[in-house]
Amino acid sequence: MIIFYFAFTLGIKLLIDASIFIANLGSRSRDNGSTVKNTSFLGNIDIENIPSATNSAKMLISGSALNFDTIDFYLNDVKVKSVDLNSSGNFSEEIGDLEPGNNEFFAVAKSKKSNEKKKTNKFIVVYKATKPKLEITSPANQSKSYKQNVTVSGRTDKETFITVNGAPVVVDAQGNFQTSVKLSEGENKIEIVARDIADNTETQVVTVTYQKEE
Repeated sequence: MIIFYFAFTLGIKLLIDASIFIANLGSRSRDNGSTVKNTSFLGNIDIENIPSATNSAKMLISGSALNFDTIDFYLNDVKVKSVDLNSSGNFSEEIGDLEPGNNEFFAVAKSKKSNEKKKTNKFIVVYKATKPKLEITSPANQSKSYKQNVTVSGRTDKETFITVNGAPVVVDAQGNFQTSVKLSEGENKIEIVARDIADNTETQVVTVTYQKEE
């Protein structure tokens, strides 16, 4: 009875193990068939020049795609252009119809022979065509000053750069700025320029006459 019990128990175990082994073999063969990939293919796509912001509805994209035949360009998840690559793999293409605000761009390179493709990272390009706000609160235009140093202050949009007579001025988180300008005797023209990230500019010139106190 003991011998029969062990033979029966071991027989069932061997039968189960054999079934699992055969099932695993079938699973591996199916997985291998569905995930076969050409490991010998070497291809790369690189975007070398793309603006982070622009004041034009068009932008110039340049880069290279190694061992690919064509490249598709996508703007806001819509394919907007497809071009054939030359032997060097270099490309420089103009992409248009940007929307005001943030635009998402990426490209996909394809190889016809090997049926391989590669996608770039996604890039955000800001399209802004309006000039930044520039409000001068001090000094008043065509004013007179009896002090040689005058305070120039004002307000602009956030993420805007300010220069006063060519010198950069700090802009706080609310868009306020302030600096001091040394005047020469007589009429002084103070140029204030606001420039945003898309290279839109707004310029104001304030004239202040400096007269020494007698």
